[in-house]
Amino acid sequence: MLVLFETPAGLSLFKVLDENKISESTDLANDFETPEGASKIVKLKAFKKFKDNTDALAAATGFIEGKISKGLKKFLKKVVVDAGLKDQLAVQDAALGKAIKDSLDVPCVTNTAISELYRGLRQQAPSLLGISEENMGLMSLGLAHSLSRYKLKFSPDKVDTMIIQAISLLDDIDKELNNYIMRCREWYGWHFPELGKIVTDNLIYAKVVQALGERTNAVSTDLSEHVTEDIESEIKKTSEISMGTEISEEDIMNIQHLCTQVITISDYRSQLYEYLKNRMNAIAPKLDHPGWGTGWCSADCPRRIPHQLGKVSIFHRPDFGGRESPFQSS
Repeated sequence: MLVLFETPAGLSLFKVLDENKISESTDLANDFETPEGASKIVKLKAFKKFKDNTDALAAATGFIEGKISKGLKKFLKKVVVDAGLKDQLAVQDAALGKAIKDSLDVPCVTNTAISELYRGLRQQAPSLLGISEENMGLMSLGLAHSLSRYKLKFSPDKVDTMIIQAISLLDDIDKELNNYIMRCREWYGWHFPELGKIVTDNLIYAKVVQALGERTNAVSTDLSEHVTEDIESEIKKTSEISMGTEISEEDIMNIQHLCTQVITISDYRSQLYEYLKNRMNAIAPKLDHPGWGTGWCSADCPRRIPHQLGKVSIFHRPDFGGRESPFQSS
């Protein structure tokens, strides 16, 4: 039996000297405890050193994905097929074994005993290949870094990850905005409680409070940029007979600063929503279709997108007693 073994240093082919130990599924761990014991079980038959890190990365990704790379195919053709060897080839992955069988017509085998054999080979690889443990460790570290970069660069879930992160951030922003606006209404409500009933939209409320400052300024403040003429007239009229308490200049400054934060975060939320909408339309344009109800671009899109993508929603929205959240419709 031959054993195909891949290391960060290169591709190797071992010959099993005592196949009875493998076939009988004996405890191979004891035999591989020392280099001497390992040399009685397997013997190195061929070794092909990788040219560089790119060559090692191509081989490693092939092994992980169960595919036969060009370098591996060339190696096996030279040392097995062209050499006329008819032995079974032990591989660790069944998918890779099938690929080798289909490509080179080399019989492959994989089972529990083979897995034990591979565990022993990994333990004694430096001594069996004649490479120091320090060098093997450095090569393993370099290959691990390259493999991680490759997985991140070519991950098929990368686009989904960006969308899921944007959805999560959108939910977080909604929660923060809800907290901020409720605090703003409570705080300014001590000074001008009637304003909360006159201006129901949260973003407009924050803009009006920022423009007004103290309620006594309502008469001389132009609010036409934020509200209609009727609402502006009502605000000015109500401010003169308000039952609210007096507050200091410092209190007004802090409330206005909070309103600025609400407006800034709301603007960013709108930008993030547009980004999310464009990304979704680019990768899944059919989601915004009559068959999906109101389409994904509705107010509750953060709760719907993960389900429509076939993913389990992990996001939670606070309960607003059956009403939509204050910033859901903005």
